[in-house]
Amino acid sequence: MMKTKYIYLILMLMFIGSFLSAQNQIALYPYQMQPSKHPDYTRYYVKSPDFSVFGNKIQFIGLRDLSGDYKRKLDLWVDKDKLGDILWVSYPLIYQDNLKEIVSEIKKRKLFLFDLWGYIPGSGPGGYWTQFQIPEGVLSLFETELGDHWLGMDNGEQDGRYVGSFAPRMYPLGADRLHQYFNFQRHFEEMGNQLGNKMATLVSLNFGHYFLKEGLYTLIGAETAQGLPNSQIYYSFIRGAGKQYGVNWFGNASVWNRWGYKTYDSDATNIEDDYNSGGPWKGTSLSLLKRLMYHHLMYDCVAVGFEGSMRIGNKLSPIGRIQQHAVRWNDKYGDPGIMYTPVALMVDFFSGWSFPRHLYSSQAYKVWGNLPYELSDYLTDGILNILYPGYQDASYYKDERGFITPTPYGDIADCIMSDAPSWILEQYPVLVIADELRKGQEINDKLNNYIKSGGHLIITAGSLQNMPDGIAGITAGLGMSKCTNRIQYRDKYIQESNEFSVLQLDYPSDAVILQKSGEQVIALERTCGKGKVTVMASPFGVMETPQCTLPVKVEEEKELGKPYPLLKHVSALLGDIFSSVELFDTNPELSLITCSRSSNEYIVLVSNNQWKEMPFQIQSKSGRISSIKELPIDCSEIKAVGYTPKVMKNQKLGKNTAETIAGGDVRIFQICLQDADVEILPEVQPSKRMQRRALVLHDVLNLKEEILSRPTFFQHYDRVVIDWRYLYNRDKEVLKQETGWFKRQQLKMSVDLSSGINLYPDLRIVNNDSLYYQKSIEVIKDVIDKMAILGADELFITTQRTIENNYTMEQFYQSLQGTYQLLADYAKSRNITLLLKQAKGRTPDSIKELLDLCKKVDRDNFCFAPSLALLLIDSDNWKESIDLLQNEDVHHLFLSIPEKDIHQQLWNLNAPVFKSKQIDMIQQFVEAFPDANIIFDCLYQSEDEEYKDVKMFE
Repeated sequence: MMKTKYIYLILMLMFIGSFLSAQNQIALYPYQMQPSKHPDYTRYYVKSPDFSVFGNKIQFIGLRDLSGDYKRKLDLWVDKDKLGDILWVSYPLIYQDNLKEIVSEIKKRKLFLFDLWGYIPGSGPGGYWTQFQIPEGVLSLFETELGDHWLGMDNGEQDGRYVGSFAPRMYPLGADRLHQYFNFQRHFEEMGNQLGNKMATLVSLNFGHYFLKEGLYTLIGAETAQGLPNSQIYYSFIRGAGKQYGVNWFGNASVWNRWGYKTYDSDATNIEDDYNSGGPWKGTSLSLLKRLMYHHLMYDCVAVGFEGSMRIGNKLSPIGRIQQHAVRWNDKYGDPGIMYTPVALMVDFFSGWSFPRHLYSSQAYKVWGNLPYELSDYLTDGILNILYPGYQDASYYKDERGFITPTPYGDIADCIMSDAPSWILEQYPVLVIADELRKGQEINDKLNNYIKSGGHLIITAGSLQNMPDGIAGITAGLGMSKCTNRIQYRDKYIQESNEFSVLQLDYPSDAVILQKSGEQVIALERTCGKGKVTVMASPFGVMETPQCTLPVKVEEEKELGKPYPLLKHVSALLGDIFSSVELFDTNPELSLITCSRSSNEYIVLVSNNQWKEMPFQIQSKSGRISSIKELPIDCSEIKAVGYTPKVMKNQKLGKNTAETIAGGDVRIFQICLQDADVEILPEVQPSKRMQRRALVLHDVLNLKEEILSRPTFFQHYDRVVIDWRYLYNRDKEVLKQETGWFKRQQLKMSVDLSSGINLYPDLRIVNNDSLYYQKSIEVIKDVIDKMAILGADELFITTQRTIENNYTMEQFYQSLQGTYQLLADYAKSRNITLLLKQAKGRTPDSIKELLDLCKKVDRDNFCFAPSLALLLIDSDNWKESIDLLQNEDVHHLFLSIPEKDIHQQLWNLNAPVFKSKQIDMIQQFVEAFPDANIIFDCLYQSEDEEYKDVKMFE
């Protein structure tokens, strides 16, 4: 009978598909993310494993305890029941006397040891949950014996703990988003230091981007279900972070919820208590666990699994059987292919956006755990709610609504951040700016290039206003008006419930007006290059006066009020854009995921997240369905106690038929298309890691924060140059604490003595007064010693001004040479190179004399570094100077340009290069030394000026 139903369903859907004409032009990016191809892979302290490390097959996470008779447990979990080859064990393992034996057995069986969990920052000894310390030798044992099968310590649910327990207690509480990020990063840097800095993360909010950017993570996943947010948005952020930073991801579903945990143990107690109790009717329903498992299998995860409760003694529980059948399903039908996510939602890097309400706080609408949402944050929430309507309800209702929501346009989006490079953006046909982007030339260029290369950008006027050059010829002016009348969109009119602001848009005549209200332009579109931009004139696309009672209340079994929902016309426009990239369609009250195996073959999942039978069919939005085959999923758990939440235990769920899908069920189909309008996008080649580029940072108080404040720093530079005072004014112990992060980031560092070699009052390098000379030498030696601690390998030194009295030029030159020899010898023992930097007004200063001086010093760690600015000043000798330098071993070029006042008097040697009118000469200079390190030695007024210079040489 069942077989007949499946055949009927196949014929029915083929019939529907055969009469459906192609609607959408689909751009498909069907490539597996490989961490080893990421430009930062070699820079990262920890390398995320490629899919090949897992045998090019989705792995399963099973056994979570290796105490007692561990071999028997491995036999039972891994060999007999085949629940998975990844062992997700808690931290007491590191204290077991037989640890070496256990590790040897894991290695012998070729299993993975993963994410040792249980660390609670700030909790002292005395109980299970503690800020434990790892015994010496344990991590090296894992690394040596298991290699890439050791997947790191656990950063588990700690972003939620930080937001709930630490962020609200920071001082000052209301620090801006940049400093909130600094606080967050510092917290987790210390956690990494204590846990060995080889980590996996199980996020409980959506801060995974900030973790992965550190380069310490093997894998990222989320604790879905429990008392936590929506799984679809979790994995939108996780996939985006993984692709952006080159880290693979895993799936996980918890047996807990707000009111208890699911267990089938006979000794479960207090099972009727509303909180913290366990039993078969408690915790996550079997139906939701199963749906989450198969969703994660479709999410490009390299591994999936459940949190626990998979056994009843020596037998599998219903939870264990669900995982076992998922393993068998995966073995039988293989990898479903690459998830179709044509849409990227971009938020600003420093946004700190998170879910409007969640387990870790009784407050609503907060970023970074303590700052209130701004209108741009409500935009993020609103766009996510279009794609995943009702996601805010996750964990607040006992009927489990919100954990997986309907997807009216399919589960099609990844969430990325504004530091994503162009080669990441090019993987997405549609890019929606879902936040206010900070003003910047770099992001402006990136978005314009994205459009020209074929992408469709959607942006609101609030972010457009922050683009110095506009987008595709469209700019947002300062003029603002109010829209009070209805809005015409295509053949219909939309009336907003309140007036809203409209920024004046300036646009070329070939732009197409999409929405208008009388003479007011509300939205427009323009083609540019191969792509196009859609601009909405509303600053952030949301209502600007509260639309619900304030203050909103966070309560169980009640919806969360929405003060600033999306404007109706924005929702309508975005909905049409999202609909235009749909590949398959079904009942909009269901959830749909598509994975591609080729341009014609797809694996499609449909789940019903309501507790009632729903109408069901699959339609193609491009081409027609030529064949469809259901890949049956075992349904034996339906009869088990706890299949539904307790509040739904008597609900009639209906049946799966050709036209319906049962309540709480999930189904997967293999679909082949014919005459589909599908373009396979070429695989984007990641940009090469930038090397031999250095940025001089002046007046630095905190070097790490200077780097962190530039999210794209490592896309442009691999080295910084800092002033000698940064080291001299710091204690060696302080530098030792700083150096760990720099080394993990593979940040190269140089130190510059230029500002101090002034004869008086700071440093002198000729011995015309032995007292002050010796003090200077001791200071420089102290700096060299501290460089060794910090990991800096280059010291820039200049000549100095001549002595007015009582010292001959012969003495001057002899002493200068001797000092360089002394310092070079001292630096060599610390693997530091001295570079003689050309400087104005110091003797000698000509190219020839400086090169001659280097030869007289005659040390292999002492060489010359010319200055572009000084060469440009001496333009009469330009060719001669270049010829001289090309005969030498020049490895460093200082780039800046000179500036003169109206009287043609030199007043600046450190102006940004992009301001020069001698670009051809500058290019000639740089091209003459193709292997040289380029040092941007300018006084920049902004990061935009830094960017304009560095992009000239990329």
